[in-house]
Amino acid sequence: MSIVEDGAAVAVLPDIARTRHVPAPRGPREPLKVSVYERMSKSNAQLMPIFPYDGAGVMVPCGAMLYGGEDRFHGHFFHWNTVSELLVAWGSNEAMIPTGSLMATQPFHGVNSFLRDEKKDGAFALVTITQRQSAEAGQREALTAKCEKCRQDLVKFEYASAPEGTPDYDPNAFGDETDVFPQFSTQWGSQEFVKARNSDEVRTCKNCGHENYWFDQNVWGWDRLYNQTKVSNAAYHALATSAKEVLG
Repeated sequence: MSIVEDGAAVAVLPDIARTRHVPAPRGPREPLKVSVYERMSKSNAQLMPIFPYDGAGVMVPCGAMLYGGEDRFHGHFFHWNTVSELLVAWGSNEAMIPTGSLMATQPFHGVNSFLRDEKKDGAFALVTITQRQSAEAGQREALTAKCEKCRQDLVKFEYASAPEGTPDYDPNAFGDETDVFPQFSTQWGSQEFVKARNSDEVRTCKNCGHENYWFDQNVWGWDRLYNQTKVSNAAYHALATSAKEVLG
């Protein structure tokens, strides 16, 4: 940018100190930095939040590490979300999602391993799926299973997933209001979906009578993350109770 003084152009530099200033952190969300590769090397579930923040208006990157093997079977289901999701592939091999790709998902989309052959050793995809939490009421999610033979719906599990800070947030919806480490709504909803999906009544298609496969939750780990979060909260409160007893 320049201005003219006495017939000559004079360069005017922007106020670098002002334009590049980052406000000091304040409130409960301190800035954090992690390596997605290091964090996911120790992950215990697909769609594991990488950072401990998932309140109203927050961007929540969740990691998923999908890999092949002789005994691997991920199944297939559909996911629907009222908030936007963005997928980034941080590395893949023999997968339908190329390394470095970025994709904005549709509100209703299919989910599987995204591997060309999930029985093949060495096939993998390491991705993050980032959703921006709503700051208003009405955030919802749903998971749907379809019959593998006739493609009719077997079950649709829909639930309110309002994050903390929104008008319709319920502190007891996914855990307990005394939780120090809150349950992530997607993990709660996913493991509840599997419970319904695997019931004998649901697995047998009402439309064509086909008995659908048992959905193996082990490769997804949603119940594992949900239960470990419960135990972490219980352990925290156990120590706090013990400290009160010891210290009087």
